[in-house]
Amino acid sequence: MPSLPFRAVREGGGEKAIILGAGSADALRNLLSQQDAADCERALLELSKALEECGVRGVQHSASLVMKAKTGGSRSVAALRGRFVWDSGLDLGPTSAVDEVAVKIVRLLGLEPHPQLSVLARRMGVRGYAVDIDASEITVTTPLGVSPPRAVRVTCEPRPTDEDRDWFWTHWGDALAEAGDITGAEVALVGLLAVQP
Repeated sequence: MPSLPFRAVREGGGEKAIILGAGSADALRNLLSQQDAADCERALLELSKALEECGVRGVQHSASLVMKAKTGGSRSVAALRGRFVWDSGLDLGPTSAVDEVAVKIVRLLGLEPHPQLSVLARRMGVRGYAVDIDASEITVTTPLGVSPPRAVRVTCEPRPTDEDRDWFWTHWGDALAEAGDITGAEVALVGLLAVQP
């Protein structure tokens, strides 16, 4: 059997590398595309199983997984070229990191609070602010007796301009502080809530 002039080696397929060969560059490109589609379908199946363990039911539709958010709307995640991508375009991580991506999706769906958001809520409560905790956000309100009463809703989501690291955000879309900087977020919130109209 003659050797094929166009070859590619792909990592995957368990512990073995996959070697693809074709008679033309177009045929090889087609084989690589088919292999990518198969890898992505396998990754979405694994992600679906991981999400079910977290209590989230997803329906596979074409090259994506569709789920219901806490608000009732549908959200989706796709697998493309070895990455999971949220429907907003947010890169959730590599298809090899199924468990970590499942945790991110549960938070994005508003089904579980971000751990740093919970810490910020406790710290603002200790400072005397009223804090209402929802799965996807907290609302921090000025203490009783402060007039006029003011409130800020805060979420914790990735910041694309900071390598998708998690940041605290106000409901106005302003970044408060990186999620690891609880003190910085506290100071920023205290300043926002002290602003006189």
